[in-house]
Order: sequence, then C-alpha cells, then structure tokens
Amino acid sequence: MASARTSFVGFVAPVVLCGIMACTSEVEVVQPLVDSEHAADLLVEAEVLSRPTSVDQNRLLRGWRYLRGDGALRIAPVGAESVIELSNLEPRPRTLILTVADKRRPDGAPIRARIGDRSLGELTVADAMVTIPLPADLDVGRVAVTLEGRGLEGLAVERATVSPSLEPGIVEVTPEGIRQSGWSAVDVVRYLPGGSRFVAELEPPTNADPAQSFSVVVDRELGRPREHRVWPRAGSDDRAATTRVSIPLGDGEGLVRVRLLARGEGRPGRWLDARIVSRQANVASPATPPVPEPPRLVILYVMDALRADHVGHLGPHVELTPVLDRLAADGVSFEQHFAVAPNTPPSTRALFTGLHLLDDRQLPHPGPERLAEVFRAAGYRTVSVTGNPNLGPNLDLGVGFETVELLRVIEDHHPEHPPTVNRSAEILHEAALAWVDGLAPAERGFLYLHTMNPHNPYTPPPEIEARLAPSGPSTIDGRTRTLTAIRDRRLDVQETDVERIGKLYAAGVEYGDRELRRLLGELSSRFDPGDILLVVTSDHGEELFEHGGVVHGYTLYDEMLHIPLIMSWPGRVKPGRVTTPTTTVDLHATLLALLGRPPEAAIGRSLWPTVLGTEPASSEPRLTFAAAPGLDGAVMVRSRDWKLIQAPRGGVKRGQGHGRGRSWDLEYLFDLASDPGERHNRAGLDSLEVAWLRTRLLGWLETQRALQPAAGEAPMDAATREQLEALGYIVE
Repeated sequence: MASARTSFVGFVAPVVLCGIMACTSEVEVVQPLVDSEHAADLLVEAEVLSRPTSVDQNRLLRGWRYLRGDGALRIAPVGAESVIELSNLEPRPRTLILTVADKRRPDGAPIRARIGDRSLGELTVADAMVTIPLPADLDVGRVAVTLEGRGLEGLAVERATVSPSLEPGIVEVTPEGIRQSGWSAVDVVRYLPGGSRFVAELEPPTNADPAQSFSVVVDRELGRPREHRVWPRAGSDDRAATTRVSIPLGDGEGLVRVRLLARGEGRPGRWLDARIVSRQANVASPATPPVPEPPRLVILYVMDALRADHVGHLGPHVELTPVLDRLAADGVSFEQHFAVAPNTPPSTRALFTGLHLLDDRQLPHPGPERLAEVFRAAGYRTVSVTGNPNLGPNLDLGVGFETVELLRVIEDHHPEHPPTVNRSAEILHEAALAWVDGLAPAERGFLYLHTMNPHNPYTPPPEIEARLAPSGPSTIDGRTRTLTAIRDRRLDVQETDVERIGKLYAAGVEYGDRELRRLLGELSSRFDPGDILLVVTSDHGEELFEHGGVVHGYTLYDEMLHIPLIMSWPGRVKPGRVTTPTTTVDLHATLLALLGRPPEAAIGRSLWPTVLGTEPASSEPRLTFAAAPGLDGAVMVRSRDWKLIQAPRGGVKRGQGHGRGRSWDLEYLFDLASDPGERHNRAGLDSLEVAWLRTRLLGWLETQRALQPAAGEAPMDAATREQLEALGYIVE
C-alpha cells in the first residue's frame, strides 16, 4: 500500500476575498476535471487498427469503406484521400503496414503519404504490403496519416498494423479516481478563465517498476505543451508517497488541455480528486425581470422541413417569406437556431420533452412530461392540429392534448393516385380557427399547429408553381414517390432536374408564408395583439442535393439542422436579433419558463433572459448538439467555427446519408468559417478546439444515454402506416 505521507508539488494560491472597499471581489470555483459535460479522451497504443466503427484511436478515420468478397471482410479506400489515425505515446521510429488482398492489387502507381503538411514520400505495393515508415519525432497524442494518389485505386486492405507498438496501459475514469498505468494518456480540454490551476493527488503504484513515471502536460492553443513531472519526483527517494500537485494553467482565458501521461509498464497509479480550481470575480448577477404573464393564446407553429436559408432575412431567398420577415422585424428572430435531430419524430419529442432522443423509440406513457401536459396543468385548453401522421392521436406525440386533429392531405405516393396539391397550411388553418372560435371567453388555449409545407410532396398550388418553378428543360415533378426514387437511386436526375426540384421546394415555402398571412389576418380580427404569443419554427431542414441526397433524416449537415425561430408577442417582446446559438430544447425550456416551470432534465436553457436583455455576458463559446436516430448513433457538436460529426454505425452502415447521398466516413470535421457548405471533411486535423469538441461530445453523449426514457408501446395501425409511407418516412 502507498505510504500515508504526502509530498507537494506547487501550491494553491490563496483566494482574494477582500477588495479595497468590500470583501466580495473574488470567489474560488472548484470543478472536477472530468464531469457530465467534459469527458476524457483515453489514449493507448495498439498494434492492430480498429475497424472503421471505432471512435477511439488507431482507426481508419475517413476515406474507407467495407468490401465483401471471398468470405472475407476487407477495407478499401474511397475518394481522393484516405486517413488513418494513430495514437502515439512515445516519440520513436514506427512503421505503418497495410496488408493488401492479392486479387485487388493496384497497377503499381505510387501512393503518397503525409502527416499534415509533412511528406512521408511515395510508396508502392510490394509483396502484398504497403509499408509506411513514420517519423521518430511525432508529437504525443492523435496522429493522422493521409494517403492519396492513383495507387489507392483498387486497393483492398485485409489488415492494418503499427509496429512496434507499446504495451497498452490501463486507463479508467471512475468515481473513485482515475486509474492509469503506462503507456497511456488521459486528455481533457476545457475553456477556462485565466489563473486557473489543476489540482490533484497521485497515489503511486504499489511495488512500482523503476521505469514508471507520471506527468501532467499542459497545452494551450498558443504555445508549446509544457510537461510537469509528478512522480517520481526529482531528488526524492520516497517513491511510496502520495504526491499532491497544483499546476498553473496559464494567465489568459481560453482552451486548455490537461493531459495525464503515464509511461512504463507496471501496476497502475491513481489520480485522486482531480479538479480545476479557478478564481472568478464575485459579481452579483443583475436581477432578472419576471417572465411576462402568460397570454390567453399560445401558438406554437411548426412549418415542417423549412430550412433557415429559405427564409428571407436568414438567407438569399429574400422574396419567398415576406410574412415571416415582418414577424421577425417586429419580434425576435433567433438567427442561429438549430434542430436537435434531422427528422420529425425525435425532433418533436425533444420539443415536447426537452430530451434529446438517441433512437427511434416512442415515448412511454406515463413517462417524460410533455409540453401539452404542462399547459393543461396550467389551465390551458390544448389542441394539436397537424398534417404529419407521426403526431397522430394514437402515437406518443399526441399525449397531453385534449384534441389531436390529424388532417390527411396527401395521396400521391402510389402510382394509381393522381398528384395532390399540397395545401396543408390552408386546410390546417381552417381547423385551427374553428378550434380557436370554440374557446369560451374566459378560457386560455395552447395551439400546436404543424403544417406540411414545405415538406414533400413539393406540389404547390399551380399559380405559384407556374411563377416560381415553370417547366422547361426539366418536367420532373415533386411528388413523394419521385423524390424517394431519386433518394434510393431508382431514378437518375440531370442538373436541370436538380434545379427544378429546388424551385418546387421554394414554391412550397412561399405558399406556406402566404397562408400564414391569411391566418394572422383572421386571428387579428379575433384577438388583441398582446393576447397571442406566436412562436414560428421548424422541426428540421431538407436536403436539396448539397451532399447528393434529397428529403431528410439521414445526415447532420446544416441544411438539415439550421432552422428558423421567430417569437412574436406585440407589446410584450421588443424587436431584436439573437445571434447566440439556440436549439429545440432551449425552446422547450422557454415555453416551460413562461408557465413558471424549470426544465426537469436541465438540458435546455430558457431564452427569456436573452429576449428580455438580462442574460449575463459569457465569453465561453456556446455549443449545440444533435443526434440522428435514423443513423444508428450518429451525433454532432457544433461551435461557431467548427462542426464535428461522428457516425460509427455498424459495419457497412457507417457514415451518413442514404442511397444517392451516401458517404462512408466514421468522422466528419468541417471548418465552418472557410467551408460553410461543409464540403471538405478535415477529420484528423490536430487542433485544440477540435479536441475540445470531441471531449464535449463524448460527455454530452454519456449524459444523454443516462437520460433516455424507456421505450413506449404504441402499435401502429394500418392507416397510420399508409400515411407514413405516403410521406416517404418508411423505407423498406
């Protein structure tokens, strides 16, 4: 056992509690190094590379796909370059070896290899192998090796190894501490105020090997990593003493990586009470004005599949949405608002419950409290008027509403049905107004209105189609069966077809905006302006060939997630623009706060402080998260400048997309500042911000898994299934 004696490295600076005039100048803030928001990236070395479904290290990162043949499972490059990511825990010469299948050898053309901008030379296949010598001076951490050139064509890899590799160490993060032996690394990246310190105690291994050592490496965005040797201490003969460390993390505010590094084979040591200690100004938060008294009528208006860039004040299509633009000018527009899923069921479940759903399960009842249940408890009459069968009365998204009116407006999926004009908004508005007219004078109402515009089919009224999408070189239609045939590669399209489909979608946007004007006119004749809180948003975006695909549900690109959010409440909410990123779960928290209820899951944040101008300033970048249940575990984290997607679904299913829009990468990384269209996958880039996104995504995913509700049981009747098929939701 370790000795009870404790030696010290550094010290904790005293907290300044008193200023010149008062004793409230600073407070000490202590946070665990690893918590529910900040996971640890655990690194060890391995000889054999992981399959492409691994999100750990030593992995075929991007530009690879499975090949099946001769009873064996093989990996082949796809695209212009293929990237392998290795973990490197000790600078030394190593060799990356790709064993090639004999029957698919390339023709001897060279393969270029590089690490970042550093060339590793030109290589060819020799004796069924590609041998890539790695430099001896590689940095510790994740290292991306990029392969490119004609020599990749036809290459089939049966095995990928790194030799020699260090014996994998032990590394575990538990509530009792962090167990670690060499060689291994525990990386945590955090956004910290200046003057922060890393504080912990290291309980050394029992009967430690003389070659073992433990260090803390501090790495900032600007500057070189600095290593602090913790154990054994220089000049100390007491190798059994628990060692306390207090290491400064720099003066400037920003991202800091704390790496716990173990070297040498032997029994594990243990880091105890590892934490970050910061000193922050003890500034009293300004008093938050109360949320305005709830209005008589709350309308949550969802325009299904409406992309943000097709709303005039948010994108280039300035002529499509004059009504939405006027609402935004007179109210509050959240210009960086994002859905948390790329299709209706998980997105709407998040809107109703505040929970991110990681799979396609229905919510149980009783189960997570729905938004409609909260409004009913607050004395509101509740109704859902929808054209989307996912919100039907016999499914989980109908729970909590006194009335669910599912109005079927689309019959165009099957060949025997003639094209149906998608007049969803017009039909739903009529039903919504009939319900509103049924409210007694003293009653309050919560109206959830979910129109199927601009959702497929892209079949707008003829007068709008003739003006915005006239037939010409292309006569392709926007029926659901046409779009799903394109999606599933059963129908080829030309550039003129792509252009026409985009125009048909835009025509649906204009139609929905026009009908919203009529609805608002009818409501204004029934209510005073301050009696209605109107919230207009969408559940997700839409693919329009930006990444090859159409419709929605199978990617986490911005065309799928960036949606509008407009809040209009004349006399209660002042006009404004919000550029801070917000999400669907924030909208859920905002509507709960209107009724004096905090979100139970404490995931979303109420937007009322932002709307009322009382939100305290924060310099830490805000992140948004999303999941795609249809991709079997694909998740996303986004900062202002970077976006990281992990899509590790099993085997041949990994990656994003379906059919025409299929891609095969395990991980996607986009520099949004220089590549807002998300065209160039930079996964493997060595950046502190990227490492921060990875650890935050891992922490978020772990938290969400713990919050997932049990699966509900709501058998789907034949009529509901038929309606879902008609909209392309069910893919056989």
